[in-house]
Amino acid sequence: MENYENELINELRSVNLILREIWTEIGFDQETCVQRQTRIIELVKELLSNVLNGETLLKTKLATSIEENGKEFYHLNKELGTAIPDPDDSLTLLEVERYLRHNVEELLKEVNVRRNKLKELRDIEQELCERLVEEPSNVPKKPIPSKEDLEDLERRIRTLEQEKVNREKTFRHLKSNLSRLLDELELKANSSLELNVLSDVEDLFTLSRSNLHQMKQLNERYEQMVKENERESLHLHNHIRLLYDRLEVDPSERDIFLDTIHGHTPSVLKKLQQEMHRLEELKHQNMARFINKLRRELEVLWDKCYISENERNAFTPYFAEGYTDEVLKAHDNEVQKLQTYYSDNKLIFMKIKQRHEIWNKLVELEEKANDPNRLFGNRGCSLLQEEKERKRVKNELPRVEKELEDLVLAREKKDGQQFLVEGKTISDYIMDQWHQYHEQKEQEKRERQNARSKLLNSESRLGSKPPSVKRRIARNDTLRTSKLRRIGEEQSLGRSTPVTPSRGTRSVLREHDQNTLKNVSTNLFPKKDGTNLSSGEVSSYSHFSGVEREID
Repeated sequence: MENYENELINELRSVNLILREIWTEIGFDQETCVQRQTRIIELVKELLSNVLNGETLLKTKLATSIEENGKEFYHLNKELGTAIPDPDDSLTLLEVERYLRHNVEELLKEVNVRRNKLKELRDIEQELCERLVEEPSNVPKKPIPSKEDLEDLERRIRTLEQEKVNREKTFRHLKSNLSRLLDELELKANSSLELNVLSDVEDLFTLSRSNLHQMKQLNERYEQMVKENERESLHLHNHIRLLYDRLEVDPSERDIFLDTIHGHTPSVLKKLQQEMHRLEELKHQNMARFINKLRRELEVLWDKCYISENERNAFTPYFAEGYTDEVLKAHDNEVQKLQTYYSDNKLIFMKIKQRHEIWNKLVELEEKANDPNRLFGNRGCSLLQEEKERKRVKNELPRVEKELEDLVLAREKKDGQQFLVEGKTISDYIMDQWHQYHEQKEQEKRERQNARSKLLNSESRLGSKPPSVKRRIARNDTLRTSKLRRIGEEQSLGRSTPVTPSRGTRSVLREHDQNTLKNVSTNLFPKKDGTNLSSGEVSSYSHFSGVEREID
């Protein structure tokens, strides 16, 4: 700074000396030189004043720029969420102004980028919302969108894009399924919804929730119709096959029709209905043979379902002498009812059959055990095999009986009524069989005692020994077959007067069955404390074997 002042003073002195020399040469007097010096001083002052004003103005502009850019800098920094540091205090005004102005320019660029990004995202969201019929996101309206606002909008767009993919997938599946269902129902699209769905231009159909819901309902309605057609087709096929069997239609004639009928479309159902009506007419034309065939089916179902004699006799159309539509319908309904009954309780009937097989095996083992000749033919360790089989039966019979009673209990709880086997509860049915067995053992014991008495009397009189009486244990035979007058039925087809099963024949069989399965008084098998045996106790193998030893 001192050099600057010295240089300025030296410059003024040099100029002043030169001016004096010039003025002397010119010949200015003293007064004129003083006037000129005064003028020069005024000019220098004016120049210095102008220079000072210019520099002062520059300083003011810098200060103004710093103030304005500083406000913008702090505002943008806050709105954009950036963290640009404040200028250092050691910087000059010019450096501060340059620093603020540069950062404001960068921040304004970021503002433009965010605004453009927001507009782009809003356009994408709007397009997706129009396609999916959804409401746009409620992004707060701000002069400058924040990063969080943009990120929320991007997440919203990703969600809408995934929803669009899912709805398009659902739409294509429903569209394909709808087309298939209409073909199976032999229908054409007639509603505006169906036309829009099946159109080749998929963009005509908006993927709104309500539209997709309507599509699902439409598919469900047509699915239900198809399922009804399937059930109807299955029912017609089964009924036609049943009529074929009962009418004894030639197999080749059956195949000609059934091999050409496939599916469950309305046209196929119509053909099946026509065939069924034709067979129904043939059925009425062969009324007697048809009713007799139903009676034989009914007998089989009675046995399979363990229907008691009282229940069988209660079905009076079985004994009707005439062959009428009413008799035919009654037999047909009864067969269908028993088929349904058997199907609903198939597990129970299979378990009863399993128990019968184990019971018969038990009786068979007892017969072998009472056969003295087996001791002389023990080849291949047959006695050891018998013992193993006896142990297996000993463990299996109580288990199967328990499973059977549990199945029956569950069925009774579900139906709210007792489940009867040959007119008895399952516990009474099992107990009666054990009572019957023990009564038979008592009878055999008495027969052996009588045989021994006769043997002693015979030996005392004749001195000879008659052959021993070999006892046999009756097997279980619950699957009884009702007896019909088969010859009368066959003859009735060729005679005008029909012949039906008589009560006399059935009563003989019924009397035999009742004698076989009659209830034995529980007083025959008292416990030591005088109480009666329960079903579980009677059916235990140890009790079975213990009674056997007592009888012997």
